[in-house]
Amino acid sequence: MKLLRLFFVLVVFVATSTKAQKPAWLDNTPQELNYTYKIVEVVSYGDTKDAARVKALENLSSDQQLIEGVRIYQKTQKESVKDKRRVDAGPLHQVQHDHIVVNTVIDGNAVNLNANRIDEYATEEYGRVKLHTLYQVATCDNPIFDNVYLTTKYGARGLWRSAICPGWGQMYKGSIAKGVSILAAEVLTIGGIIFTENERAVYISKMRSQPNFARQYKARADNYETARNCCIGATVAVYIYNLIDAIVAPGAKRVVVKPRNMQIAPVASSDFGGMAFSYNF
Repeated sequence: MKLLRLFFVLVVFVATSTKAQKPAWLDNTPQELNYTYKIVEVVSYGDTKDAARVKALENLSSDQQLIEGVRIYQKTQKESVKDKRRVDAGPLHQVQHDHIVVNTVIDGNAVNLNANRIDEYATEEYGRVKLHTLYQVATCDNPIFDNVYLTTKYGARGLWRSAICPGWGQMYKGSIAKGVSILAAEVLTIGGIIFTENERAVYISKMRSQPNFARQYKARADNYETARNCCIGATVAVYIYNLIDAIVAPGAKRVVVKPRNMQIAPVASSDFGGMAFSYNF
């Protein structure tokens, strides 16, 4: 049956659609939680990824109006951030940030641009590397950078969507091809149930109205009944797979921004100076 062959093609496509996904933050910049810094996405090009990274720093500085054709000296210090807490019902990945200090000279004054590189995503465009880089960029001298994590887990948000509409949870998590395939497979099998049941009913009716051909019509009705039962089983199987995949399979990498538990920042006024301490419970 053509219907059955098409169903198996969709199943194979779903099973093999595991290619790398675009990160969820791409062209959808996460929201920072305080005014001392900004989260910005910088797009840069280069013949190599390293060249694109250097260009990203130049573009970043240009965006912050800290360079106008003057020299840039960059210093990159590796910082490892590891947190075993759970966010949004999903395990956190180990995230390695780049703490970047871009030293520039404008009108004879030294200016530092402090930033954390959160993540990057590279593609190839016209033979060159196109690099999307996500930064936390300080907007004052003493920024309070929120804790930023990368995760591919979405918790129950993908599950309840797929429970309502098969494939919706996968599409929400960035697996568009998989989600569309699951939805198409479910529609196909439900359509198969309706078609085979209608055909079975037609032959049952003919069997009663034309008793001379009752044996042939009954055989055909039984065949359609078997096909209907197979479609019912396939519909249930696709729906169950859809639910399991919605909660287990990783989605597009996303950024989770959480306030820092402990914050220490200098405070100065005309009456006093000192350090302010706050702790989020």
